[in-house]
Parts: sequence; C-alpha cells; structure tokens
Amino acid sequence: MTQQFRPAGRLWPLPAFKWHIVVSRGEVLCAPGGPLHRELPEGLTLQGRGDFRSHYLGDWQGEPCGVHHLSDPIGIPGCEWRGLRRLLGAVEESLFFTLGRATQVADWDLDHQYCGRCGLQTEYHPQDRARVCTHCSFAVYPRISPCVIMLITRGDECLLARHNRHKQALHTALAGFIEPGENAEQALVREVFEEVGLEVGQVRYLGSQSWPFPGQLMIGFFAEAVGGALALDREEILDAHWFHRSAVPETIPPRETLSGQLIRTFVAGK
Repeated sequence: MTQQFRPAGRLWPLPAFKWHIVVSRGEVLCAPGGPLHRELPEGLTLQGRGDFRSHYLGDWQGEPCGVHHLSDPIGIPGCEWRGLRRLLGAVEESLFFTLGRATQVADWDLDHQYCGRCGLQTEYHPQDRARVCTHCSFAVYPRISPCVIMLITRGDECLLARHNRHKQALHTALAGFIEPGENAEQALVREVFEEVGLEVGQVRYLGSQSWPFPGQLMIGFFAEAVGGALALDREEILDAHWFHRSAVPETIPPRETLSGQLIRTFVAGK
C-alpha cells in the first residue's frame, strides 16, 4: 500500500481540513476528479445544516483529511454518489481504504448516538474516538470484526468455492469470523471443517487487510488439506472444486482483495 495516508485516532480538536470526503448512507460523493476533494463541491454548503457531522480521519499527503457525514444524500451538479464496491479497483489502494475508514467512522457515529446499555444519549470522548454514556460510563469505540480468510491447498491444487451470498459467480477462498475465545488458527480449522468438511495441517500466514464491508479485519492464510472428505455446508457454499494452479478459473476476486492475492500467489508458485 502506498503511504499517502497517516491515520489519526483522536477526534478533537478538529484541524482545518485540506482534504474532504463526503459520505451518506454508505455511499461516497464523487466529483469528476474523484471522491477526494480539495474543496467541498460547489453547491454543498455545510454551515447551518443540522444533519451533518465531521470527523478528522488523519493526514493525506501530509495534510488533514476529514469526513463529512450527511444524514441523506443530496443532489450536487456534476457529482454522483457511489458505493464502496464500485470504487474497489477504480481508485488507488491507499485511497480506497481511506474511503473505507471514512464510511466506518461515519457509521460508528451514527449507530452509537444512544447507549446500548441504558438507552440514554451518548457524548463524544474528549480525546479518543469513542462515544461515552455519562450516565453509566459505557464507552463505544469503532468496532472491527476479525475474520480469517484461507486458501486450502493440496499439492498443486487449491480449493475454490462459490458462496451463496455472492451475487456474482466468483470462485474465491473460504472465510469466516473469529468467535469469542478463539485465536485465528483455531477459527481457520473450525471454519474449514464446518464449510467444506476438510481437516487442515500446516498453516502459513500471508497478510491482513482492512475490509470495510462493513468493518472487518481480514487475516489471510494458506492451509494444506490433510484429511476429511469434501462435504459442503449448503447454507454457505453453493459449490466448491479443486483446481490445478495452471487451470484456475478467470472468475476470481480482483487483485486488490486479500482473497485475490492468496489465489494469485498460489498460482505464481510462491
């Protein structure tokens, strides 16, 4: 990832933003020059509006970058609202994950205006990126859900699956959330057995990736199959097949995704 963005964990005080991102209902406002604005698009005035909130995200190219969250998308001449998935691969990687950070911060703020424990309104923490209930002291920070994503291998073959939840016919790696009390390796073993009935032995870590759909940390592994018989969980998996590294289908995730990187790394024999 190119190091153009340096994140910030604090909220206050807000600096004078030199870069702007505008989001609403999970979508990003894009001008002809893209979703990152030097100045707010003409026709978008935030002063006097009671339906927006601003947050400092960090520094883009050494200058403060902020997100402005509107409760409802509004029409701006020459601009359009785009979901994050439409921007995946359309903008550089560092910018995409900055946009993902922007939508996650906006969602955290919107979702936790009231305390989940006692129901009273929350307030911003004076320093941290958190919302705090002054009645019961319950604090909520932006939530990140850790997930494992793993490419199961068998010599020169890898197991690719099509998931029921995917609208597109993608052949991809297996994945699942880490449950309470598990480490990443334990979650990997459990998920593989639950989804496809296989047992795995040697596990090799590839890398991790922030995944803003809506807020996961994907932890990527290769895992060698050592036993079991292929038995699919039909609620999760539409079908799954072994593919030789020289005959992997073209319908795999893009290289910007961790699943795409796992598959391409295996195909390259690395």
